[in-house]
Amino acid sequence: MRFLLTRPQVQCEELGTVLKSNGVEWLGEPLLRITPVRWDPNVLAKPQAVLLTSANGSRELLQMPGVRRDLRVFAVGPATAVALQVAGFSNVQAAGGTAASLIAHVRRHVDPHVGRLLHLSGHDISVDLAAGLAPAGFSVDRVIVYRACAVERLSARALHEMSWNRIDGAVFLSARTAAIFCSLVIAAGLVDACAHMTAVAISRNVAEALRPAGFGQVAVAASPCIDSVIETVLRMAGCQELTAHHADALLR
Repeated sequence: MRFLLTRPQVQCEELGTVLKSNGVEWLGEPLLRITPVRWDPNVLAKPQAVLLTSANGSRELLQMPGVRRDLRVFAVGPATAVALQVAGFSNVQAAGGTAASLIAHVRRHVDPHVGRLLHLSGHDISVDLAAGLAPAGFSVDRVIVYRACAVERLSARALHEMSWNRIDGAVFLSARTAAIFCSLVIAAGLVDACAHMTAVAISRNVAEALRPAGFGQVAVAASPCIDSVIETVLRMAGCQELTAHHADALLR
């Protein structure tokens, strides 16, 4: 089987490497372009902990020179945490892969009276951590460290391959990416092509956002994490489930 990967370029290549190692063909079609936003590293000196809701946020934190490796960090999931852990950050905890799980994790493990929290985020967010944590007495400052800009059209290669039914499936890890894809395939007149494809969604929320594309089938990962998404793809392709070695290759 051949899958269209819609993640930003770096994550797309990481995911593609894992799929290829399992014999699954892929075509990269990033629907978001990540652009760093300049921010003041002095904001890291004030909070009791930093909150991260994406691997892009982790990358921007790592790009900042002189960041303390003992900085307390709460990440939305393992894929967001692991880059920091590999880089020597010693106080990183990962939640279950969703913003809701991160909010719950912080409420269980952090004392709101010790100090403010800092959310390093993209310009567009689906869940406001400050609003979600406020009822528990937390104060959260948000600093934008990158922008994720939507592409204006599908690539010529993707249009060609889809129109000839040479793509069996597509992978989606966010509702925003799903919505972008739907608008682009509708504009390109390729809804009929989607009817011959299976979408793999990281959550039911993402699956719902894919409805306008008219996929023949939508498979929802068993849990909202990248490993579960990969396992879903591999099962569809008739491959063995994700091994620890392959997971390590992806997350690093």
